[in-house]
Order: sequence, then structure tokens, then C-alpha cells
Amino acid sequence: MIKIYAMCCGRLEFDRTLFFPDEAPGARLNIQVPSFLIRHDKGTVLFDTGVDCHAQQDPVARLGKRIASAFALRAAPDENVIDQLATVGLKPDDVTHVINSHFHFDHCGCNALFPRATFIVQRAEMDLARAPKSPYNRAYWDHPFDYRVVDGEHDVFADGALVLIPTPGHTAGHQSLRVRAAPGVDFVLTADACYTSAHLEREIVPHAGAAWNAQMMIETFGRLRALQEREGCRLIFGHDPDQWATMRHAPQPMI
Repeated sequence: MIKIYAMCCGRLEFDRTLFFPDEAPGARLNIQVPSFLIRHDKGTVLFDTGVDCHAQQDPVARLGKRIASAFALRAAPDENVIDQLATVGLKPDDVTHVINSHFHFDHCGCNALFPRATFIVQRAEMDLARAPKSPYNRAYWDHPFDYRVVDGEHDVFADGALVLIPTPGHTAGHQSLRVRAAPGVDFVLTADACYTSAHLEREIVPHAGAAWNAQMMIETFGRLRALQEREGCRLIFGHDPDQWATMRHAPQPMI
């Protein structure tokens, strides 16, 4: 039996034009940074680890000047991966698998808290991380983790319950996760393949700094739309405050 929990592991405030580049600058957007816990008979899986738990104490040291200047941290004291796991009676060492959608700071910021877990990442994402002049902060991913590097679609437990889907565009090796939560109930955790429902509906490609390849991102939108319309999947967008407000959050399971 699958149980899936939506957890808020940080909050960010920034100029709306980072998400919606056609708007006039000046308006602010406040978003949740989600992480999802999936309890499966074969393992306890975390999809993304959120913002560095210690970033609020010293944003520049933890995030770097560029990110700290663009994003204000607005999380409540318990909106971090440790406290969120505790709401369902778990500690970091109870997590057996961590899936990083990609290596941006708000999706792998607490990776170091899970040294016993197996980390699953797309090869294209790992290649980008290891490349000269990589845009990624080595402090988040460059650890002696048990990495499982995969190419393309990947069935985590070989039973169809958790299937990784390559969704490039936001980054070279971005991946989303399809979760068969119950018979006839499939979620797709899009992460940053699609920030909000508006991005999908209007094919909004975010600010240039947030899109590694704009054309691939639009193609990924089409792939997600097909999963929604043809296969009946429910898309859980990466940073959609309106959708988040309608969802059940940990300690309650999503269904």
C-alpha cells in the first residue's frame, strides 16, 4: 500500500517576473517549497529535500549572494524537512531513497541529512553538476552518497508504483515522479518541470535564468498535458500556491 504526504520544506518570496516574465516588475510572489514523502512496502522515499535548513540563519553563506539577493526566505520554524518528517513519526535515517528532481538549491538543499539513503538522479543532471563551471552548488550534491544514476524513465521498485519520468527543459536532467497512490489514482509530481497550472495552460516559459532550454520545456509541458488528459493523472505542480492551499498536508496523507 502506498501513502504519500505533501510537506512544506521552505518558503520563498521574490519578484513575480521570475515566474511570469511578461508581467510588470514590482509585485511579489510567495511560494511553498514542497517535498513529498512516499511510504512503499520496499522503502521510504523522499522526493526532493527542500531548502537548506540552516539558510535562514545566514542566507549568503548558505545560498550564495546571487540567490540570497533574489529570494527572501519566509518559512515558518517547522517548515523544514526534519520537522516535517517528524510529523509522521520519522527521522532522516528512516528515509531509504531520495529522488532529486534536479540540483537547484530549493530541491536538494537538505541532501546531506540523508547519508544512508540511495539517491536517484538522471545522468544528464549529474553530468551537468560535474561539468566545468557547473551552475550547481557542490555543497548540496557532491557527497559520497549511494547514487543510482539513471537514464530516462525508471521504475523505482519495478512494480509500477513509482516511475521516474524525464522532464527536461528547466534543467538538462530534470525528472518528475509518477506515483500510483491507489487503483485508478495516479499523481505526477512535476517539480520545476511546471511551476503552476497557469504555466501549463498558457505555456509560460519562466525567466531565462530558470529555463535551461525553453523549447524542451514547452515539449515537456506537452508530455505533462498528455499524462493529465489521456491517462487521467493528477498533476501536482512544483510551486503553485493556489493548488497547495487545496491539498492535504502532512501529517495527513494526500488521499
